[in-house]
Amino acid sequence: MTKKTDSVRIGDSNGTDKDRMGVVYLEKSFKHKRNPRRQKKLNENRTKLTEEDKKNMKFADFVGLNTTWQKYYRQQLGNNFNAKKHDKRILKADYHGAVLTVWGAENPTQIGISGIVVLETRYTFQLVTIQDRFVVIPKKGTTFRFILGDRLFTLFADGMRQRPALRGKKPRIKRVLPMFIRGTLIPPEKCAPLAETAPQAISEV
Repeated sequence: MTKKTDSVRIGDSNGTDKDRMGVVYLEKSFKHKRNPRRQKKLNENRTKLTEEDKKNMKFADFVGLNTTWQKYYRQQLGNNFNAKKHDKRILKADYHGAVLTVWGAENPTQIGISGIVVLETRYTFQLVTIQDRFVVIPKKGTTFRFILGDRLFTLFADGMRQRPALRGKKPRIKRVLPMFIRGTLIPPEKCAPLAETAPQAISEV
């Protein structure tokens, strides 16, 4: 079977340069269309943790990530934190590396669980606890708390059920942005007892 080609002749219309210049044959190129569903599945697989990853996770391996996150989050807040003023900016904040404690949840057995965020998805926070246990906490109906310096923060995860990159985008339909974070100034003498209930004091910067 012969391959279909397009021929391009180089020369004038009378073909006087045909013998001198020759004929160039160009093969038709076919572009393969990508399957969007397959591409989406590949992207999802890249962000998923394998069972082996979950078994081998150690809390100590993520302490450095928590230190980096604390510096990053301080930059997001600035010198004077104001929840209303900074709401949209920290709405897009990345919580990978944060030490979160489940303060309220639809599943009462999850209340009190603390750990470093190793993966955030649209609907979950996935943590590794100080006991080197991997846990998945749904955002729906869950309230988290964390301490940074002399402030106690409360995250209302119902308002965070989107990926970080999409949380700050302006929605097409105008609606009231749900309050998802509240910062409370706490006295120094109360910081220590709170820190003991969660491993937040592992690397204060």
